[in-house]
Amino acid sequence: MALVPATPAHRAFSLGVARGAVGGLALVLASACAERGGASIYIVVGSEASERVEFRPISSYAELLVQPGQRRELRITLASYHASCDAFVAPSDHDTSAAVTVIAPVDFELGVGSYAWAGDAAHGGTQQQPERAYALPTVRLGHRGFVLPPGGEIQLAAVSTTPDGRVRGLLAFDFAGNAEHAATSLKGSFEAKLCRVRM
Repeated sequence: MALVPATPAHRAFSLGVARGAVGGLALVLASACAERGGASIYIVVGSEASERVEFRPISSYAELLVQPGQRRELRITLASYHASCDAFVAPSDHDTSAAVTVIAPVDFELGVGSYAWAGDAAHGGTQQQPERAYALPTVRLGHRGFVLPPGGEIQLAAVSTTPDGRVRGLLAFDFAGNAEHAATSLKGSFEAKLCRVRM
């Protein structure tokens, strides 16, 4: 899905190349946290063709956040456009993103394992202070946002919280549908660079 020129003079050409190289390096450094391509992500939020999307992430990053006395969160964002770990970037009408937040009690060490989304009541406690770890999947198609109905899980195969750490795993969220809601799903493997740790 969709979502930096030559002159006759050699000196001018060299200067242009140098400037382009510096600008390109700055862009890479500025977006290193956000950008890492990966396998395709598959989203279904309804029965219409526009509600079934496949995209290969352009931006892929993770954030580890601890709310003292409340909860611990690992947020994974996969986007078809140039999203940022530092500030919200508004998507265009044709952009797609998926975000999964793994939420756990503050004393729970988030690591390798499976984290299910079975609804608010299943994790016990409250959203601010859950008793058990769980995953909350959300998707955005253009300017429309969705919280997926309960069903499925995220499987974390690797979680590294060191600088330049990576989070790898599999999205396996699936809701079969019922009389009130159409079937939904969020599937695909991913690898995201850890861009923020806030303890």
